[in-house]
Amino acid sequence: MFRYIVLVWNPADSEAAVAASAIATLLLTAPSSWARSPGDEGYAVFYAGARLGSSECVLLPDRRGAVFGKLFKRESDVEPMLGVASIGAEEGRRIVATAGQHLIGSYWGRYVAVVHEDADKVHVLRDPSGALPCFLTSYRGAVIFFSDIEDCLSLGVLRFTVNWKYIAAFVPYSALQVRATGLNEVSEVQAGERVTLRRGSIQRSFAWNPVRIARSGGIESADDAVARLRQTTRACVRAWSSAYGSLIHNLSGGLDSSIVLSCLRDAPARTPLTCLHYFAPGRDEDERQYARLAARHAGVELVEQALEPRSLKLESLLTIRRSAKPWFYLHELERSEIENRLASQRAATGIVSGAGGDALFYQSRADLAVVDYLCRHGIGPGLLRVALNAAHIEQRSIWPLLRAALRQRMRQKRWSPLTEALAQRTLIDPQSAQLTWSNEELLHPWLESADGLAPGKAWHIISMSLAPAFYDSFGRPDGPERTVPLMSQPLIELCLRIPTYVSISGGRDRAIARRAFASDVPAEIIRRRAKGAIDHYSVAVLDNNLPFVRELLLDGLLVREGILDRAKLERHLSRDRSPADFEYNEILHQHLCTEVWLRRWKDLPQSFLEVVRQ
Repeated sequence: MFRYIVLVWNPADSEAAVAASAIATLLLTAPSSWARSPGDEGYAVFYAGARLGSSECVLLPDRRGAVFGKLFKRESDVEPMLGVASIGAEEGRRIVATAGQHLIGSYWGRYVAVVHEDADKVHVLRDPSGALPCFLTSYRGAVIFFSDIEDCLSLGVLRFTVNWKYIAAFVPYSALQVRATGLNEVSEVQAGERVTLRRGSIQRSFAWNPVRIARSGGIESADDAVARLRQTTRACVRAWSSAYGSLIHNLSGGLDSSIVLSCLRDAPARTPLTCLHYFAPGRDEDERQYARLAARHAGVELVEQALEPRSLKLESLLTIRRSAKPWFYLHELERSEIENRLASQRAATGIVSGAGGDALFYQSRADLAVVDYLCRHGIGPGLLRVALNAAHIEQRSIWPLLRAALRQRMRQKRWSPLTEALAQRTLIDPQSAQLTWSNEELLHPWLESADGLAPGKAWHIISMSLAPAFYDSFGRPDGPERTVPLMSQPLIELCLRIPTYVSISGGRDRAIARRAFASDVPAEIIRRRAKGAIDHYSVAVLDNNLPFVRELLLDGLLVREGILDRAKLERHLSRDRSPADFEYNEILHQHLCTEVWLRRWKDLPQSFLEVVRQ
């Protein structure tokens, strides 16, 4: 799997220069086979898992930097974008001259770019999708950008401590996406962010900001939105398919994965394709009929895989690779081994899915679309139509929706997702929850310039902010790449320009996407309103692993630090509980995974970890 490390230092700082030299020596003598690309005084670029000049590592001319990842050329949102782009000398000079801005406007993909502008200025830019990780830390004045913290740990000279302030915020608000991470010494470069280093100073700015795009002019015509969404989605998915020799597609049977399949089916690259569908034995959790419909319609192979709660041993979570912040590991624990085995059998180099479509196409919060219409058009005949659409989607009366929208509009207060997120967390200590609710620093830095932005569009932006995982959390370095083709920059930008009230036209969530692919996806899937659930499966997993979960959580670090309420937690971790009024995914996918992340860092020798409550 591809990884990189970039060192940047001030050549006039002798201590930083010595530190950078020491790190470079450690990398070049490490067993991981790091390669070094030609650099210059003040910066050095290392990579592993790719050949120099391959699509994963493209050098800029005259030793002026490099672009890591996969890159596609973009002429417009609707023209075909096939094949992985290379960067010629003239294009490279434009990238350097614009501090990487030319990449944002003329290319897209999954990348991190290093641009050496002049003798003492270096820029590091993460692409707008954020699909390739980018973190930074420092060592004696030398700044280190990296994709995988296990590489930093292997050097043996860097020390990390748990950032309890971040953890206390992450537990009640798992959508947290800020520059801080779970480690005090590590910061994350955000999607679309450019970090500029000059003579030892660090400046951060956004080369790409979804708030600016959302304000740049909306597509008010649903017909126009439908046509453009179809063209752009097909172009992006097809471009990704051209980057792999063979693909596994996670086909849930829902709308989003079926749309991706329809785009893959007739892609010019004709990439060999196998669909994989998971089903659970519980009530309302078996969606094989829809997956079979989609696969049969596309004429592709479908492999069906049962999820067996009795065979899932949660103790394996204690073997996760260390990362800079907690993640949702249960999904990988259930599926990674199955997918890697199937990929090996089919010689697949990539795995794709319809992940991200719910956020991108606007599946939830139809009520906020009513507020957005008020912000844009005020009270008029169209307001009642939008409210009726929202009421139909939310299965609520129209009048409460209208009253709430009018109150929200009259308050003129910036909408925040924090309050609503915290209301859904029943096991959080009240004091910890209150501290989180009142902390505006927990909002994504994209929203720092969002005053006056309509709340539905703010929700839309926040729901797209969490980048997918790139590395396998269980340390399988040679597995296929996982790609989320819907979360591609051209498609994100298009959806940002579609107002939320247009996205719910006709009283259906993801209405524009449904219309755009009505001729490509079976009608039964286009008409679906309900999504499959995994509640019964989750309860069965918990029951079969209850002793382990009780031991890990009730006497765990989250309880010790006063973040989780032990008494409430114990009531839900007993055999005689009533699961009817509780969402057990909160325990399994969030609290358990966060506790495991903490334990993995605590397992380090004490010299690596000093648990300091900030």
